[in-house]
Amino acid sequence: MATEQFTVTSYPASYTTSGSISGTKYRNAIGKGSDTSAVSGNDYCSSRNSYANIYYAFDFSGIPDGAEIVSVECSVKGHAESTSSNGHRARCQLYVGTSTAKGSYTDFTSTSAQTLNLTVGTWTLAEVRDMHLCFTIGYYGGLVNGATATVVYSINSTRWTVTVSNSTDVPVTVSDDNPREGDDVVVRADSVDGITVTDNGTDVTSQFVEVQDTAQSYTVETVGDYGFALNSSGYYQSENKGISKTAAVCKVNIHVPVAATVTFSFINYAEQGYDFGVFGNVDETLSTSYYAAGSSGATITDSSYRLACNTSSHNTSSVQTLDYELTAGDHFVYVKYSKDNASDANNDTLQFKVAITLDEPFTPGSHYEYTIASVTADHAIVVSAASSTQLYVKQGSSWAQVTAAYAKANGAWALVALDSAFDSAKRYRRADA
Repeated sequence: MATEQFTVTSYPASYTTSGSISGTKYRNAIGKGSDTSAVSGNDYCSSRNSYANIYYAFDFSGIPDGAEIVSVECSVKGHAESTSSNGHRARCQLYVGTSTAKGSYTDFTSTSAQTLNLTVGTWTLAEVRDMHLCFTIGYYGGLVNGATATVVYSINSTRWTVTVSNSTDVPVTVSDDNPREGDDVVVRADSVDGITVTDNGTDVTSQFVEVQDTAQSYTVETVGDYGFALNSSGYYQSENKGISKTAAVCKVNIHVPVAATVTFSFINYAEQGYDFGVFGNVDETLSTSYYAAGSSGATITDSSYRLACNTSSHNTSSVQTLDYELTAGDHFVYVKYSKDNASDANNDTLQFKVAITLDEPFTPGSHYEYTIASVTADHAIVVSAASSTQLYVKQGSSWAQVTAAYAKANGAWALVALDSAFDSAKRYRRADA
């Protein structure tokens, strides 16, 4: 199965504690940039012969459902206050939540700045989404100056398309790269003239409905706890106004039939440098985490983005614009409004509108669609025209185009016609197998 592999990095954005802790430096020992520099002092357990824990939380909520975790890495910068006195301990270990340890613990062994690369063990997606760094300190304690966790994951992202040869070529596509159990998936065809389509053995050709092609369109989809909603002025407005330590994040899904210019008209009027909007790159995600305040503003923890409105030139009640040049097809842009640890100012929102301008003439046509209600495992679509037959099969969470099918008879596998291969008693061989 063809997959794409992605790497995503997170820095701790919040913390919880257990046990009695003296010192307050751990409150600022999260994030990246200047916060990871070595500093003097330490946090320590208030009671001799006791231990306390600080749990720093990572945010990997942006990893999509269905992803498989390939690897996890975590590095921690900090130091121990003492390495010889009774009651010293400055120990780091990854946890699922605050109760299940992963990998093995590693101690800071120096009173100077030191970087630990933790042993992390194996992780599931659910565990990664609840990843914490546990820092255990004794009576003499130590300090975590910063931490970084990196997750590599893979996910099937192949779109399988079959061309059926008849008097003309008729492209037929099963849409939705990763349909999940119970989803509705659409089979699209440029034409239904001269073709026969079966759905798990039932002829559904007559159920294809002609649909007018859309010249251009966009939708705004909430990602995370807060999103954007239309206001009375026709702008999509962030919904986390006045709520510290939050981010409103949306995904603007855009369809253009030809190359186009997409213009975001926006108003970013907030607490300058601390609460601000960010526009992502085309087809790249932003995290749903807020940006914590640093010494001179909030530190942006997204590694890649198109525009951050964290300067005076973008913090204004006036309307500004940002253009994206898109190729024909389906794309998305993430938009985010982050609020730091405290304080509000001005409108305390990011507002935006979207306008699409096609770069060349386009006359909408039509295509044909058939909707599969409640997709199930081992689902099959067979498309036949003249002497050509092609088969799509959904096994697990992905669709695949099949080049050959086998049935088992008298203990042996034998080739069968593709248009007969529509139930779970068959074994399929794909083009990429």
